[in-house]
Amino acid sequence: MEKFHSRLSIAAIAVSASLATFADEVRVYLPPQKAAEVLADGVPWSAAAPNGRSFKLALNKDGTGSISGGLPFALSVTWEVKGETVCLSGTMMAKCLRFQEIPGGFQSWDGDKPDLKLSR
Repeated sequence: MEKFHSRLSIAAIAVSASLATFADEVRVYLPPQKAAEVLADGVPWSAAAPNGRSFKLALNKDGTGSISGGLPFALSVTWEVKGETVCLSGTMMAKCLRFQEIPGGFQSWDGDKPDLKLSR
Protein backbone atom coordinates (compact mmCIF):
# COMPACT_ATOMS: atom_id res chain seq x y z
CA MET A 1 0.00 0.00 0.00
CA GLU A 2 2.89 2.36 0.76
CA LYS A 3 4.26 1.88 -2.79
CA PHE A 4 0.83 2.79 -4.18
CA HIS A 5 0.75 6.06 -2.19
CA SER A 6 4.30 6.85 -3.24
CA ARG A 7 3.43 6.33 -6.93
CA LEU A 8 0.24 8.33 -6.52
CA SER A 9 2.19 11.20 -4.94
CA ILE A 10 4.72 11.18 -7.78
CA ALA A 11 1.90 11.17 -10.35
CA ALA A 12 0.16 14.07 -8.57
CA ILE A 13 3.39 16.09 -8.57
CA ALA A 14 3.92 15.42 -12.28
CA VAL A 15 0.36 16.51 -13.12
CA SER A 16 0.71 19.65 -10.98
CA ALA A 17 3.98 20.57 -12.70
CA SER A 18 2.48 20.11 -16.16
CA LEU A 19 -0.58 22.20 -15.25
CA ALA A 20 1.66 24.99 -13.94
CA THR A 21 3.64 24.93 -17.19
CA PHE A 22 0.43 25.05 -19.22
CA ALA A 23 -0.88 27.96 -17.12
CA ASP A 24 2.33 29.92 -17.79
CA GLU A 25 1.76 29.54 -21.55
CA VAL A 26 -1.83 30.83 -21.55
CA ARG A 27 -1.93 34.51 -22.45
CA VAL A 28 -4.90 36.76 -21.98
CA TYR A 29 -5.05 39.32 -24.77
CA LEU A 30 -7.06 42.51 -24.77
CA PRO A 31 -9.82 42.58 -27.36
CA PRO A 32 -8.32 44.54 -30.29
CA GLN A 33 -10.95 47.30 -30.06
CA LYS A 34 -10.08 47.83 -26.38
CA ALA A 35 -6.34 47.83 -27.13
CA ALA A 36 -6.86 50.42 -29.88
CA GLU A 37 -9.01 52.57 -27.59
CA VAL A 38 -6.32 52.65 -24.90
CA LEU A 39 -3.29 52.96 -27.20
CA ALA A 40 -4.71 55.54 -29.63
CA ASP A 41 -5.01 58.53 -27.32
CA GLY A 42 -2.41 60.70 -29.08
CA VAL A 43 0.04 60.52 -26.15
CA PRO A 44 3.42 58.90 -26.99
CA TRP A 45 4.25 55.45 -25.63
CA SER A 46 7.83 54.38 -24.95
CA ALA A 47 8.32 51.36 -27.19
CA ALA A 48 11.03 48.74 -26.79
CA ALA A 49 11.54 46.45 -29.78
CA PRO A 50 12.80 42.87 -29.46
CA ASN A 51 16.06 43.89 -31.19
CA GLY A 52 16.84 46.30 -28.32
CA ARG A 53 15.92 49.51 -30.11
CA SER A 54 13.63 51.99 -28.40
CA PHE A 55 11.46 54.76 -29.76
CA LYS A 56 8.28 56.72 -29.10
CA LEU A 57 5.03 55.56 -30.68
CA ALA A 58 2.01 57.86 -30.75
CA LEU A 59 -1.29 56.63 -32.17
CA ASN A 60 -4.28 58.86 -32.85
CA LYS A 61 -7.96 57.92 -32.82
CA ASP A 62 -8.25 58.62 -36.58
CA GLY A 63 -5.94 55.70 -37.53
CA THR A 64 -2.79 57.80 -37.94
CA GLY A 65 0.29 58.06 -35.77
CA SER A 66 4.02 58.62 -35.62
CA ILE A 67 7.28 57.01 -34.56
CA SER A 68 10.08 59.22 -33.26
CA GLY A 69 13.50 58.61 -31.81
CA GLY A 70 16.58 57.11 -33.38
CA LEU A 71 16.17 59.22 -36.50
CA PRO A 72 16.35 63.00 -36.87
CA PHE A 73 12.72 63.04 -38.07
CA ALA A 74 9.42 61.37 -37.19
CA LEU A 75 7.94 58.62 -39.35
CA SER A 76 4.23 58.47 -40.13
CA VAL A 77 2.31 55.29 -39.40
CA THR A 78 -1.26 54.17 -39.80
CA TRP A 79 -3.14 51.63 -37.74
CA GLU A 80 -6.37 49.66 -37.94
CA VAL A 81 -8.12 46.81 -36.19
CA LYS A 82 -8.08 43.65 -38.31
CA GLY A 83 -9.73 40.59 -36.84
CA GLU A 84 -8.12 39.86 -33.46
CA THR A 85 -5.16 42.21 -34.03
CA VAL A 86 -4.17 45.85 -34.26
CA CYS A 87 -2.14 46.35 -37.45
CA LEU A 88 0.54 49.03 -37.72
CA SER A 89 1.88 50.11 -41.12
CA GLY A 90 4.61 52.55 -41.99
CA THR A 91 7.67 53.07 -44.14
CA MET A 92 9.85 50.80 -42.03
CA MET A 93 7.33 48.29 -40.67
CA ALA A 94 4.06 46.51 -41.16
CA LYS A 95 2.82 44.15 -38.48
CA CYS A 96 -0.36 42.94 -36.87
CA LEU A 97 -0.14 42.53 -33.10
CA ARG A 98 -2.15 41.32 -30.12
CA PHE A 99 -1.73 43.10 -26.79
CA GLN A 100 -1.44 41.78 -23.27
CA GLU A 101 -1.60 44.04 -20.20
CA ILE A 102 1.57 44.00 -18.11
CA PRO A 103 2.59 46.16 -15.14
CA GLY A 104 3.17 49.68 -16.49
CA GLY A 105 1.90 49.07 -20.00
CA PHE A 106 1.46 46.42 -22.67
CA GLN A 107 3.38 43.56 -24.23
CA SER A 108 2.53 43.02 -27.87
CA TRP A 109 2.69 39.63 -29.56
CA ASP A 110 3.31 38.79 -33.20
CA GLY A 111 1.83 35.31 -33.25
CA ASP A 112 3.59 33.50 -30.42
CA LYS A 113 6.62 35.82 -30.38
CA PRO A 114 6.87 38.83 -28.05
CA ASP A 115 7.19 42.05 -30.01
CA LEU A 116 6.94 45.70 -28.90
CA LYS A 117 6.75 46.44 -25.19
CA LEU A 118 4.86 49.70 -24.61
CA SER A 119 5.02 51.74 -21.40
CA ARG A 120 4.49 55.22 -20.03
